[in-house]
Amino acid sequence: MARITFKGKLYACRENETVLQAFQRYGVTTPFSCRNGVCYTCMLKNVNGDPPAIAQAGLRPGLRKLGYFLPCTCIPETEMEIEPPCDADLFLPVTVLKKTKLSPQICKLLLKPVATFYFHPGQFIHLRRPDGLTRNFSLAGLSRQDGVLEIHVKRIAEGAMSSWIFDVLQEGDRLQIEGPQGHCCYVKGRWDAPVLLIGTGSGLGPLLGIVQEALAQGHTGDIFLYHGSRREAGLYARDLMKKLSQAHPNFHAVSCVSGPKVPDGCAAGRADEVAFARHADLRQSLVYLCGHPEMVQAAKKEALQRGAKEDNLHADPFIHAHETPKPIHPEGTPIQEREEASTYEEPEDPAPDPEIWHALGEGRLLHEILTDFYTQVYDDPQLSPFFAGVTKQRLIEKQYNFLYQLLTGKKVYFGERPKTAHHWMVISEALFDRREVMMANCLRKHGLPEPLIQRLRALEERYRKVIVKSRPWPKIVFGEEMPLDGYDELELTVGSLCDSCQADIPKGQVVRYHVRLGTIFCPKCMANQAAA
Repeated sequence: MARITFKGKLYACRENETVLQAFQRYGVTTPFSCRNGVCYTCMLKNVNGDPPAIAQAGLRPGLRKLGYFLPCTCIPETEMEIEPPCDADLFLPVTVLKKTKLSPQICKLLLKPVATFYFHPGQFIHLRRPDGLTRNFSLAGLSRQDGVLEIHVKRIAEGAMSSWIFDVLQEGDRLQIEGPQGHCCYVKGRWDAPVLLIGTGSGLGPLLGIVQEALAQGHTGDIFLYHGSRREAGLYARDLMKKLSQAHPNFHAVSCVSGPKVPDGCAAGRADEVAFARHADLRQSLVYLCGHPEMVQAAKKEALQRGAKEDNLHADPFIHAHETPKPIHPEGTPIQEREEASTYEEPEDPAPDPEIWHALGEGRLLHEILTDFYTQVYDDPQLSPFFAGVTKQRLIEKQYNFLYQLLTGKKVYFGERPKTAHHWMVISEALFDRREVMMANCLRKHGLPEPLIQRLRALEERYRKVIVKSRPWPKIVFGEEMPLDGYDELELTVGSLCDSCQADIPKGQVVRYHVRLGTIFCPKCMANQAAA
């Protein structure tokens, strides 16, 4: 039985029990989400003792060296002394080396980290200014030997961060970054594959980085880059793209203007429309999409219809936030910024689609598909942890009724809507895509026509913006914000089982329960001091 010290108190881990499970048994409140090492929400710092290697899987080398680990996957092998994460460890200081306006709307920043920072162009970082306001920016340009990072910032109307970068930030100022994250980067190995890149606004930055990395790696297939803007003023880096085209015959760049005034040398129309008019067959192509979220979603759907394989499709929608600067806590610590997506409204139900419902056998085939799909989900190491404690049959029933209502218009679903049901789950774009690809493959396996599959995918895409997030947000019930984590006590009105030791708990017994998970713990497991 390994012992753990956390915030000056001693706790004991049972055999084959993770640190997170032990904390929940003792009623210790710490952040968590997936409970299987996928989201990194629960990360803590070990200051004495060695965490097992599996508990540090996926963390960047610097964090592993400092003792960071994931308590949800950590079964202690020795005594451990644990602390909450240190903000200074997670965020790396950077200096603004250079600030350049590439166009009236686009600003380039060159940032110098104080330590080595490994990344691939197209990944993104969290950039934090001194008052704590944080935004995500994609990394542009090649990973340089001098370790300088490059980001492109688009001025957004009423954008707190972008306006500050344009109007206040000076060369020599210090900021902080965290990351890198994301998978929208060049995939090595397919050296002769056609590459199609489509971007709007500052989405050109990461796309240019991907192009430069592909060319530096010796990519031999044709590379087509389409960059679009409403007006000519939104275009930039055209000279750089021209030089790259002259130096590399397999690189082709097209600037697109969708407004009424199209300058010489530019294509008329939206970048995605121009690109798909010229590239009808994408079965062998690597596809990269960056920029406005509506463009990215529409282009992703169109690319799939033109044969692009999900594994070869990489998307990075730029979602802009408009909050005022983050307030400062009285003790001087910036109050944690709430995810901008938490303000999104739940999408209204779409118009019924009787054609899809008929193709699904009036529900018969749908039930078979969902049974097959959730069997795969419960076997998937990244998706299954989110459904711990929920029976597969219950999930099938909920999803069946939800889709039944969406496709027929009949009011048969009375469960929580997607935003509320997923409020505590830290779901990345990649994880949402993983689930979407699994469902699409399952639909194909059961013979649903491709046009109907794409319509169902479009239905799922409606809920992406209220499900994908980098941190949990509170559940709102009758206008009141409910706690994300923590414990309370209640008196059982019926008998039950302890979720920790499986012991019987009689009616009338007072138990501790987790406010989000609903898990309950018997008096024996409620002990808050470990045996010496």
